[in-house]
Amino acid sequence: MAAIVFQGILRDGVTTWMPSYLAQTYDLSNSISILTGVVMPVFGIFCYQIATGLYVKKLPNPLSCGGVLALVGAGSALGLYLLSGFSPVLSVGFTAVLIGCMHGVNLMLVCMIPSYFKKFGNVSAASGIINSCTYVGSAVSTYGVALVSEKCGWSITLLLWFLCAVAATSLCFLSVSGFRKKFM
Repeated sequence: MAAIVFQGILRDGVTTWMPSYLAQTYDLSNSISILTGVVMPVFGIFCYQIATGLYVKKLPNPLSCGGVLALVGAGSALGLYLLSGFSPVLSVGFTAVLIGCMHGVNLMLVCMIPSYFKKFGNVSAASGIINSCTYVGSAVSTYGVALVSEKCGWSITLLLWFLCAVAATSLCFLSVSGFRKKFM
């Protein structure tokens, strides 16, 4: 559930605050910064397809698949942090990959895991509880990113995004064996 909170922080927080980051870092007009946000949903659609294919063909354990997607997202967050201020195109690219990977993590952890509770008769409860964790992360990011970026700057904010992605990756991979023992 903590991995889902981190995923919610990243997916919704980065999506919400990316235009502000671009405007402030690259001195872009607000309209151009907001327009770059159009890339995110389009790329997200492709990421759902990639995540589904990865899950079906290569990694049928949702935690393993989510961990791999979170790891790719962490790499993208690291690239965003290390190359911040270098190029708005690179920043949009890294951001798109990060958000897309978090959509994939959401698909694995929020949509695929509840079905494993069928034998316990708790699919609905599991689905609701798990999904609520995404919104906890979303709420934290809405206010947290504003606070951190204002008080500490975008560099620290980007570092925190990277650390959230690392935490999500670690939690997914650390949970794989327990999930396998209980459900597979």
